[in-house]
Formats: sequence, C-alpha cells, structure tokens
Amino acid sequence: MADIEAKLRVIIDDRIEKLVLPSGIPSTLEELQTVVEETFDISDEFSLQYFDSEFEDYFTLHKSDEIKHKDTVKVVYAEHITLNLVPLDNSFPQHSTDTESTASNVDSSAGQSSSQDTIILSNRSATERCQPWPKQYPVLPFAFETEMILERATEDFKKNGTLLTNARVKSDILETLAKTIYTYTAYPSSAQISDVAEALVKKYPFLKEPGSFSGYYDWQQSIKYKMANYRTKLRGYGVPEVMCNALKRKRPADQKSAKNVKKPRKAELNYLPPYPAGEDEESQEQERIQLLSEVMKRDNNKLIKDKMAKTFSHRRNKIINQSPSIEDIKARWPALFEASHIQDEFQRITMVQLDSKFMSKLDEHTPRLLKRFHFKGGSMGYSSHGML
Repeated sequence: MADIEAKLRVIIDDRIEKLVLPSGIPSTLEELQTVVEETFDISDEFSLQYFDSEFEDYFTLHKSDEIKHKDTVKVVYAEHITLNLVPLDNSFPQHSTDTESTASNVDSSAGQSSSQDTIILSNRSATERCQPWPKQYPVLPFAFETEMILERATEDFKKNGTLLTNARVKSDILETLAKTIYTYTAYPSSAQISDVAEALVKKYPFLKEPGSFSGYYDWQQSIKYKMANYRTKLRGYGVPEVMCNALKRKRPADQKSAKNVKKPRKAELNYLPPYPAGEDEESQEQERIQLLSEVMKRDNNKLIKDKMAKTFSHRRNKIINQSPSIEDIKARWPALFEASHIQDEFQRITMVQLDSKFMSKLDEHTPRLLKRFHFKGGSMGYSSHGML
C-alpha cells in the first residue's frame, strides 16, 4: 500500500510554515524532529508541542502518533542561560565559594543580555494567572484536619448513607474553594459557581443537601457569598483587580456595589494584574517612556517584546481605570499596534495564542463558509475562473 502524504502546520516564533511529509507522519518523534530541524534549518535545541482541540491548548508531544494530517505543531526552544565566568582573582580569600563567584558574574552580565544572543527570561509576574477555567473543575485537598473528617464521613456514608453536617468543615471548604477559584477568576459566573458546587458533591456525595433537587443549591449560594467576602479581604490587601470596584474608587454617580462593575469578560484571565515585585507606577512609567524611543529603532524587536511584557500590568492599569481613547493608547503604546505585539498582548490577557486559535476556528468553519458562498452566487460565489 502506498504511503499517504501528510501535511502539518508548524509554528516557529512569529511565523507559520507548512510541512509536507510525502511518506506520512514519521513513526517516531525523533524522526519528526529531525525532519522539522532540517526542513526549517533550526540549529538550536527544541521540543515540539501539538494543539489539542479538546482543551484548546498546546501540550508536549511525546509520540508522533498523537498527531495526524493537518494538525498544528509548535517549535519550543529550550531555555539556555549563559554565564560569563571570569578567573578568580588570587587577591581574594581562597575560601570564597563558587556560588558567590557565579552570582557576581550573573549580576554583572545582566545588563548586556539584551544585546547578546542570550535568551531573555519571561517578565511574567508570579501573580499573573496562567490557565483558563477548567472544563472539569478539580476539587483540591483541604486542610489536614478537614481531610481526616471527610475521610471518616466517606466511610459512614458508604455504610449507612449518613450525610455530613459540620459548620466548621463547611467553613474550611468554602475558604479553600474561594482561594482556588481566585486562581482562575475573581468574579466567577453563576455557571462557574455551579460547576464548583457540582464537582464538590460529586467527589463527596455525603455533602449533598437533603430536599434539594440538585443537591448543591445551598453550596452555590454559600460559594457566591464567600467569593464576595473574599474579594473584600483582597481589597484590604490592595489587589488591583478588586480595588477598581471599591466604592471610593467609583464616580459619585456610580457609587453602588452593583453598578459599573469592572470585571473580566469571557476568556480574560489577567484582567488587571498587580505590579511585579519591586515595581510601581513610577518605575513602570519610566519603562514606558524608554519604550517610545526603542520602537523608533530598527531590528530591536527582542528588547521591545521584553519591555512590553514587563510593563503589562502598568498598561492594563491605565486602560482599565482610565478608559483612554484609541488615539491616546496609540500615542502611549505604539508597539501595541503591531501584529506580533498584538498577539503577545492577547496571549498575556487570555493565555491563548491568537494566530493558532484563529486558524483552527477558520479551518473549522471553512466548509460552511464555502457552502454559503456557493449558494450566494454572483461575484461572491464566483472567482475569475468560475465557481469557488
């Protein structure tokens, strides 16, 4: 039987290439990596990720049979850190440790990293979210003593169907759920709260409410109120995402808790992240001013990308809280209106790759679009060579 040709969509940095495999997808991952390396002349060490349509995200490719014809794969370069070591001066005490010497050299070379071929590490803050709301909400372990009670309650429920009613346990469960929910969103929707409550009673059926149709209606209400209390607690810590909705921050006409609430739209994960550690509005404004001069230089995209990532929280702060016009945004952040930086910003906000997401959705809807064009007729249904 003749080999069946396969084609793959390959994402490499800011470009998208088509890889034609006349003999089909190689039987091993090593062979596939070799083909990608030779076809696109890649000299650096890399791994491959594939786009999973079920999770709508990229996963590490472990075996070549995990992909098929017309799938999308992404080249991910291995991170390397270059240390420029210098000989130890004999005038220093001999008991100085290698750790101290290495740290000193790392600090001294940090300012040169942008002009060398050293990979710039991501400026993503540890407080930024990195994953969307899960399709199946995972109920994480609770406090040690709560887990002990839940374990005993599980045995009692299996033996005689006893339901657990313990206010202290419920309080700890709600506190843990609130913290976990906040890792995804500060303002969960009713559907998301329902997902959490359903996952909870599914994992611990003895927490179901007697007389309730769903078995978790009261849990939904409790989670809703707990999240409101948790946001109040976060405002006390000065978290920007909830501080923007504090009554004292609103205009006099909007000083009602439910009026003009600023919160993420669907798919927005990092809506209003806090400033990175050691940074504030003044320091980030200086970075923005430096950016204005950097965008005027040629072949400077790497440094611009680094500074755009570093000033992400500052940019979101101004856009969310001040609602500037498009003209003002363009004057303050001109790089934001270039294609590659638009994609980077979209990914910072949603953790979704804009180009791959768009192309996958376009592939999904293309048959119906073409069918509609055929029915449309006229200039839209015909090309210069006849029917589309």
